[in-house]
Amino acid sequence: MPPLQQPRLGRLLRIKDRPLEFSFWPMERTTRRYGLGSRVFATDPWTVIRRSVKKRCPAATLTAALALLEQSEDYFRAAESGVKAAKPLLLYYCYMNLAKAYVLATRQRNDVNDAMHGLRERRIALPNGTELANAYLDAFPTNAPPQPINVFDELLRAISHQGLPPNATRLHLAALMPQIVPGHRLWSAGATPGTKERFVSLEKIEFCRGANSTEIWLRLFLFADDLKRIDLSHQDLLDQTDLNQVLCEVACDEQVNRRRLICLEQIDVVAYEHRPSDSVPRLVETLRHRLWRTVLATPPYRKYYLYPAPAAERSEVLPQILSIYAVTYCLGSITRYRPHHFDAILESSFGPFIEAFLNDQPKQFLYLMASEFAETEVTKAAIV
Repeated sequence: MPPLQQPRLGRLLRIKDRPLEFSFWPMERTTRRYGLGSRVFATDPWTVIRRSVKKRCPAATLTAALALLEQSEDYFRAAESGVKAAKPLLLYYCYMNLAKAYVLATRQRNDVNDAMHGLRERRIALPNGTELANAYLDAFPTNAPPQPINVFDELLRAISHQGLPPNATRLHLAALMPQIVPGHRLWSAGATPGTKERFVSLEKIEFCRGANSTEIWLRLFLFADDLKRIDLSHQDLLDQTDLNQVLCEVACDEQVNRRRLICLEQIDVVAYEHRPSDSVPRLVETLRHRLWRTVLATPPYRKYYLYPAPAAERSEVLPQILSIYAVTYCLGSITRYRPHHFDAILESSFGPFIEAFLNDQPKQFLYLMASEFAETEVTKAAIV
């Protein structure tokens, strides 16, 4: 194996005499330029969302957005009240109304009155097939007026600035479930025997600036033994995350607790003119939809992951929030139309994963969406 290239000559990017901490919103725009972003600690993320809607939503759609938000919160409270049989359906309607409010708040649309789900549950006829193994979703793009808009596509556009292809997209539940971070090990335990975990946790992400140039870039660090544990080569990680044109491995001699780190460096740099902080948001945008995260109540408050997917499933990998939304829609559809099948699912090998998904994921989803609304990290406050 040829020796790895040396990392680009540079140093940590420092803002106000301290290294800039990575987040999806490390900077915020002031009246003149970008300044350091802040982290919001909230025991009730609904308060943050409501404040953000009032700040961002145009006056013409504010009443509608607040009504959607109120109903979304009511669905969430009902789902958290201890109900079991209807929980997936309640959570889906919570997420859908929250998505509509976000579409209005971001000015993606100025009317969601006649919006449709934009998803349709289907099943492939398989011998001895189960509800999860043979289920898939058709996801529909929003067509030209006067056709009604589709919420799933609008949420995708509002978050990632890129919608669905012109024709219906097929999303298999078997490809969506492993994209869920909480309970991922339960998914691998319930899948075909020998199925390996997929998520690879990142130890740290660094902002770097050129030593002799006006350029900034990112470096991602992960533990080498994490790849060995799931039998994944360094190149396979880049290929299966579709990052082989974005990142490359460079030489690294760092260790943490005697565990060797791998360093992935961004191939293309982002140039800046006067202050590197003004170009940081553009730099983050190059990678933010390739990263998964969990919300933590203690430092570092976010844990980031890469998701390597098999080639056959790569076209069905969604931004994190959308994969959660799609799986919840499918489970909600089952509980609405075939509740006896949902009971069977809970007794199947995927039962523990589904239980974890319904118990642990809703609050994660809520904090992730609160962060999108507020355009800053919203984190659960640790109460002593």
